[in-house]
Amino acid sequence: MAKRKEVTPATIGALADFAELPLKPGREAVINATLEAWIKDANELSRKMSAEKYRNLAPATVFTHPGETEEGG
Repeated sequence: MAKRKEVTPATIGALADFAELPLKPGREAVINATLEAWIKDANELSRKMSAEKYRNLAPATVFTHPGETEEGG
């Protein structure tokens, strides 16, 4: 597996610009710390849940469309 690229305040700023989300000066560093923690934990969970013993698990949350009935209407 390829090593992921490091998230930096500069990449946060670039992503915010791309998404047209204005950030106050200095916010990139604060967001960077949070995003680094989220990415680390998400990747760890992804690796864990990719194990063979978890392959048959399904999410417990079921999403439905408002107004949808059992009859398919």
